[in-house]
Amino acid sequence: MKYNINGNLTLVRLIESWATTDNPFNSTDDLLQWVRQKNKDTIVKIKKINYNYMEPEGEWLYDYSEGWIRNKNKSFFQIKGLVKQIDGKIVQEQPIIIQNEIGYLGIIAKVIDGMMYFLMQAKIEPGNINKIQISPTIQATKSNFLQAHGGQTPAYLEYFSKKKNYEIIVDQIQSEQSSRFMGKRNRNIIIVVDDEIEVYTSYRWMTLGQIKQLMAYDNLVNMDTRTVISCIPFSLRDFTYKELTYIKGLFRRESFFNSIFFGNSGNQINKIYQYINEIKMLDKSKIELVELHKLSLWKFVDGEYVSENGEFKIVYCDIEIEGREVRKWQQPLLEATGQSIFGLFYRIVDNKMEFLVHTKSEVGCFDKIELGPSVQLGPKDKELSIIDKFFLENIRKNKNIDFSGLFSEEGGRFYQEQNKNILIKVDYNIKLPDGYFWADFQTLNILIQFNNCLNIQLRNLLSILKL
Repeated sequence: MKYNINGNLTLVRLIESWATTDNPFNSTDDLLQWVRQKNKDTIVKIKKINYNYMEPEGEWLYDYSEGWIRNKNKSFFQIKGLVKQIDGKIVQEQPIIIQNEIGYLGIIAKVIDGMMYFLMQAKIEPGNINKIQISPTIQATKSNFLQAHGGQTPAYLEYFSKKKNYEIIVDQIQSEQSSRFMGKRNRNIIIVVDDEIEVYTSYRWMTLGQIKQLMAYDNLVNMDTRTVISCIPFSLRDFTYKELTYIKGLFRRESFFNSIFFGNSGNQINKIYQYINEIKMLDKSKIELVELHKLSLWKFVDGEYVSENGEFKIVYCDIEIEGREVRKWQQPLLEATGQSIFGLFYRIVDNKMEFLVHTKSEVGCFDKIELGPSVQLGPKDKELSIIDKFFLENIRKNKNIDFSGLFSEEGGRFYQEQNKNILIKVDYNIKLPDGYFWADFQTLNILIQFNNCLNIQLRNLLSILKL
């Protein structure tokens, strides 16, 4: 530790870790080689197969009594139909995943020789496009850690079962993709331990700066890691002048430092919530779960459940992954029919970064509406806002792009889905459409401490930010 302080010590160490990519235990090159070697050595066999849910030979079936796809134990997850109506008219219909349990997305942090490190896992999910991705210490559904499927107990679960014995720096219930899941949420948690920890072969210690550095590689850092680190509450502590002076020296951009520690959160939070509350109060849409076979535009074709207008389809996969709690199994996965684009504009005003966010209502939202990034375009979206058009124009001209990369979506439920995530600096002063807001990092960092306020796409984009 370079700077000895009290009270805010953990947060200062987190910021130091954010600013640090040097790691005497595992250099970034070492970590990349480790992933390459594990990909080479680990047996992974995943193939889509033609499967008949009506006359099942395996564990999954179409249950006519409930109208959903499920496994024979009625555990894991189910897929049912969803219909959205406005004034009695159907405006959207699609399958949606039902998984009414909250799982762990947890990271163990530890201070070693004065520097904070995160214990990260090289994990393979069946839908991953590139096998291994950098994942949290533990990534487990409730079924996993209760061993509902007969698998082994997830490694390091005992630390989270006894989390009250440790310092907890993140503990949030956050949403997943609300266009595919019905109200699905996970517990995002980071604990700081001082125990001696055995590091298994699929785990490595990394600084926060290294994790962000690895995000520059397409599909390497998984969605669950991105959402957990986006929740770190940097803006919630009252730092002394001496502490802030030291912290400021760790930043390369003064405008970002100001955005975190000298934001206008109170004013913006009021505006955002007034708008969101109005939508929740006056929205006329109705969401109904229905039997899959009642979706008029969807049908089973050669073992897949498809729609001409759908942004995804349901496929069935035969899976073998070495080193998992369960090594061989079969399951449905959702496969995207194109690539989405998620974009975040930022600007500098009075030497402070501000980010353009907009409200996004999706069919599976736990509480109807969340804050999303500036742009959230699905592969079949045709109606473009003025913000969408301006964003696409900047991409076409390759103008002021700070970050552009492919991020995989949740590989446990989605088949090889990757979407473009882009961060663009702008000087944008025109009148914003309804539902769009400029907000500094402090505002967003405070809002993220409230459950189901920032959607997964916005949290992913905030997670890439470097000092």
